[in-house]
Amino acid sequence: MSLLNEADAQRSQYFDLRRYIGKTEILDSAKLRVDYSLSYIRDTLNLSKISRDRKVLLIGDKINKFYSYYVQESDSVLTADWNKGKNSARVKRSPDILGEGYELYCNYPEGKRTIVNSITSLSVYKYEEDVENPRWVIRSETTVILGYFCIKATGRIGARDYEVWFTPSIPIQLGPWKLAGLPGLILKAYDTKKHYTFECIGIEQLKQKQPIVMPQWAYINTTKEEYKKNERQFYNDYVTALLSLGFNVNITDGEGNRKISLETPNRYFADRNISHSTNIDERDRYKKLPYNPIELE
Repeated sequence: MSLLNEADAQRSQYFDLRRYIGKTEILDSAKLRVDYSLSYIRDTLNLSKISRDRKVLLIGDKINKFYSYYVQESDSVLTADWNKGKNSARVKRSPDILGEGYELYCNYPEGKRTIVNSITSLSVYKYEEDVENPRWVIRSETTVILGYFCIKATGRIGARDYEVWFTPSIPIQLGPWKLAGLPGLILKAYDTKKHYTFECIGIEQLKQKQPIVMPQWAYINTTKEEYKKNERQFYNDYVTALLSLGFNVNITDGEGNRKISLETPNRYFADRNISHSTNIDERDRYKKLPYNPIELE
């Protein structure tokens, strides 16, 4: 396994489990479900390596939720096994499928957006932000997507320029991620560098309304600025970040033998007689992980 693949495998294990599996809070009921495929590039130095996710937009009377189908599927399996008192095996998928862990709750609280995101399995962050839509310019180009007449628009958000296609046939001012505010549902969107591409793969008018729920993890309540700072630290120096977040880190040689044991200074879990450890190959100890988030600085 190459160093890059080892780093990918290490990163994915930190996102696979959540810190707490428990109750859920019902925020609203969805009347419409929109599914998107997402193709994205995590490493700008390796543009040929494309990761994939499946996103779901649940549209309720007051609140909308945008999340990863694959991450929710993994969490559901883990929760079911947790309730049965047994450990859960990771859901097996194609290597190119890497679900993004964030969840967006729009108009929750009213007029704002709540973001839930994970850096590691011990750190599930939650913060609020104002809802700001891109300043769209509607263009003259048109196309047909899934049988719907669509119009092109361009705009900028999260330090990326986007081209999107929306359909006036579904007069809902929403779309994938934070792409919203046009006079119709956005069915396709991509930034101009093609690092992130969303394509609608299904629209379902729900016969029975689906609850829009927020899982109750052991959240770290924070601000967007503090979250982004911690996220950058993880990708720039993930061993130090893991130690600060509660992991004990074992540095191993090329054959997996332990050479150095680093103990976390975070006493939260140790004081409760709970231990979390992970192994890092010595060749990757000071390696930076690829960092290309959808929302740039």
